[in-house]
Amino acid sequence: MSFLTPPLAGESLLDAACGTARRLVFDDGNGPASAFGADLVFEMLHQGRRDPRRPRGTAAADLGALPFPAGHFGVVWCRLAAGHLPRLAPLYGELARVLRPGGRAIVTDFHPEAIRGGHRRVFRDAGGKSREVTHVVHEAAAHEREAAGAGLAFEARLEYGIGGEVRWFWERAGALDRFERERGSPLLLAFRFRKGTPP
Repeated sequence: MSFLTPPLAGESLLDAACGTARRLVFDDGNGPASAFGADLVFEMLHQGRRDPRRPRGTAAADLGALPFPAGHFGVVWCRLAAGHLPRLAPLYGELARVLRPGGRAIVTDFHPEAIRGGHRRVFRDAGGKSREVTHVVHEAAAHEREAAGAGLAFEARLEYGIGGEVRWFWERAGALDRFERERGSPLLLAFRFRKGTPP
């Protein structure tokens, strides 16, 4: 089992904060039985719907109020969105609610040390203007505490550093000198939780 992608065959998957739903395209034949996405930014969902390979099952929704029934999903992932939230409790409460017993939640966030070290969440809008997104620092212990409070059992945590697999990002920004200075420093946190007792 990959840390970030547990076995999906036969599962119902939710990508919470799916953006354009690009992570819900499975070309290897090992995809889930069903896949849904939710994101608060309607424009990103609209852009994703232009791609016929992406699932139609996407909804504009807040991470603290997901429009899905309780116990519906076997796997839920929420990638790089926790830092948009001022509090983690509503996120973990909803992830736990929509998971079936034995289901897994995968949550990633930017490492607190990366944000404290000056990393910013920046994107270019449709007009090409650079915009920065506010990022709330959540320590690893806060993720684990709020997940436990929601009924999700901790399984594993990984910390990813800046390495060759993300060099392209610095290269695209014309900042390879910064990449070399920061190589090996913390970049991402990843957590895997399980709801209740395995079936």
